[in-house]
Amino acid sequence: MEHKDKTILVAWDFSGVADYAMQHAIRFAKVIGSKVSLLHIVDREKDIAEAESRLNIVVEDALKKYEFQPNYIVKEGTIFTEITEVANSLDALFVFMGTHGIKGLQKITGSWALKVIEGSKMPFIVVQRPPKDEHFENIMFPIDYKTEDKQKVSWAVYLNKFFKSKIFLYVQNASDPALKKRIHSNLVFAKSVLEKHKIEYVQIKDDGKKDFSENVIDYADSIHANAILITTLRKLEITDYMFGATEQKIIANKKMISVITVFPREAKYGGFGVIS
Repeated sequence: MEHKDKTILVAWDFSGVADYAMQHAIRFAKVIGSKVSLLHIVDREKDIAEAESRLNIVVEDALKKYEFQPNYIVKEGTIFTEITEVANSLDALFVFMGTHGIKGLQKITGSWALKVIEGSKMPFIVVQRPPKDEHFENIMFPIDYKTEDKQKVSWAVYLNKFFKSKIFLYVQNASDPALKKRIHSNLVFAKSVLEKHKIEYVQIKDDGKKDFSENVIDYADSIHANAILITTLRKLEITDYMFGATEQKIIANKKMISVITVFPREAKYGGFGVIS
């Protein structure tokens, strides 16, 4: 068992999309050999006992349906702090979370999914639908100008280790010389690492005719990508939410493609020691 002592955390709120997240997590855990823990957050301490009673039923049902028994954790607090704090304290491999996308006031105040992700040490995998037959065979990998984006490469290598993933490098189009230079640097870095690990990849140049995030989503859909791998750079301000940050658009994409989000660590391009 590769990660028998490691945990995949699932943000759990008894909703349909939380159930989708659990299904994805169980599929993933069976491949890599890890545990799964459902994390439910309550507003008041007196609600913990009732939540635990309901979670016992969920765990028993999961064992019957999927032949896999997750654990559960109940914490008092808010989803915007407790999920990342618990994930970090457990040194979880990944956090799976379901989302309904961006609806209503969230278009102004920001996607809840993106707010929860901010500050996490490990990747979040955000899902909007139940798993099909995919096992991360095709990974969409946008290449843009952000230096921090280099940190995504280690996770592409990690996924390939278990799923033999094919990586689709989708390269942003830019006219500004400085941005073009940074994009090219990120592309060269990604290709060098993938080639070092003998990982199959395809390089695609964005035509620049539409918003980059829209083109990423459309191309991911066209190749039946199992996930889009992105970097979430920082805490977003209200103007980002109002006008639509790239991360937000991709996470809440209408094609319902799963999104793996990495929050960069300072001065590091590694993950699981795959990049020195």
